[in-house]
Amino acid sequence: MRLGIVAAVFLLLASCWTASAQVDKDTIVVGITSDIVNLDPHNFRHRDTETVLRNIYDGLVTRGPDMQPVPELAESITQIDDTTWEFKLRRGVKFHDGTEMTAHDVAFSINRYVREGAMGGQTSPRKDLLGPVTHADPVDDYTVRVYLSQPWSVFLPYLVHHMVVPASVGDGLVEHPIGAGPFKFVEWVRGSHIVLERFDDYYGGAPDLGRSGPAPAKRVIFRVIPENATRLAALMAGEIDIMAAVPVHAIPDIQRHPNLELRPVMGTRSYFTELNVRRPPFDDKRVRQAMNYAIDVNLVIDRLLDGLGQPLSTVLSPLSFGHNDDLVPYPYDPDKARQLLAEAGYPNGFTFELSVEDRRRDVAEAYAFMLSQIGVTARVRVWGDYNSMVDAMRRGELDAMMTDWGDSTMDPTGIFVPKLRTGDRGNYGGYSNPEVDRLIELAESTSDPRERATAYRAAQAIVYEDAPMIFEYITQELYAQNRALSGWDPIPDSRINLHTAVKQ
Repeated sequence: MRLGIVAAVFLLLASCWTASAQVDKDTIVVGITSDIVNLDPHNFRHRDTETVLRNIYDGLVTRGPDMQPVPELAESITQIDDTTWEFKLRRGVKFHDGTEMTAHDVAFSINRYVREGAMGGQTSPRKDLLGPVTHADPVDDYTVRVYLSQPWSVFLPYLVHHMVVPASVGDGLVEHPIGAGPFKFVEWVRGSHIVLERFDDYYGGAPDLGRSGPAPAKRVIFRVIPENATRLAALMAGEIDIMAAVPVHAIPDIQRHPNLELRPVMGTRSYFTELNVRRPPFDDKRVRQAMNYAIDVNLVIDRLLDGLGQPLSTVLSPLSFGHNDDLVPYPYDPDKARQLLAEAGYPNGFTFELSVEDRRRDVAEAYAFMLSQIGVTARVRVWGDYNSMVDAMRRGELDAMMTDWGDSTMDPTGIFVPKLRTGDRGNYGGYSNPEVDRLIELAESTSDPRERATAYRAAQAIVYEDAPMIFEYITQELYAQNRALSGWDPIPDSRINLHTAVKQ
């Protein structure tokens, strides 16, 4: 009944599409799933925050739909030796306050990122995104060198996440964000929207991506709309131009709409359910294995994801460097799951709370039904604020949490390490295995690709057996847009770059 009512509302909204309902042509409105964390580009770890801030700030390098790093603020890049990189900077680049960007700003930005306590006594939560980078020094006004403590094969792909700030601003970025990107900050109303306006003195961006001159759009608004149905209704009513995180069930409605276009892109985001291994029942690996056997991941992909996914054996994408191809994703085997539960002392199952964002409510409800078939009761709890949910899981207050993690570099350092190393930044469920930690350390201490791959494959085999999560799938990322919009393409890392976007 509820789905029928929602469908009727969508049809009504579609019939009411008029020019007056749409935002003006000079403004692009994007519907995102969660609010940003803050405005300091060195003080967050959050997908939607990066989506917004990467339109305010530029970096030495960026990337387009093919995911390859290309120069942005840098004009040329040279690797001097195994641990030293030199960047020649574009001249005449201005920050939003009118000052010219120099190598001193770039060095300041990198040092603020990687040095302990460099942010007013705080260390950047993004520090590990630059791995073994130790510091940067200006050589002259338009040349900067970056130094690493050891060779790092994924330095440039990770450098994409770094954004340059003016040295003169320091820690004032939270209140007065000043970048060198295509749009200037105007307003942030927490839980509602972020407004940006075009920077007319923008140098143009990455020429390899066809960017030159100021952005065509005068204004960009990111609207925070966590609920799938509300975000879709806003798109169909012409209130937003781009919708992020389109639910699969909305695909037919979008495809039928004459003014909308579906924009799928191959994803880099793995989906899984973190289990709190610090307390019963998930402190027993037999229970965790049972949870994996109880979920029919292939059925979920076919019925709820329209076939747009692939099962995972751990959290690592099959396309990632060092993936262990010998590991087969857990098969659907409810009898095996019941056997394991009985061996663990839960012959009659148990009850737990399954936390989830609204955008994955349908998958959570499917999981709850499947788990009920082995005697386990999952009470689905929908959270409106993702950050609060993660904080609660990190503190050990939740039983289980459905979540996802992007790995734009397609390397274990981007997902396997932060999610599964003891105490790492993304290890919300409390998993800890000394042998996994040892193998990760071994992989990180060598530049030999074969040694790295061997160590990571061995670590995956242990994690597969330990099953600290319900390993789910990797999918295509789904966006939708107003057909009047052009000059924008989705990219696998979930950023929405509006440098060349324009509405007709």
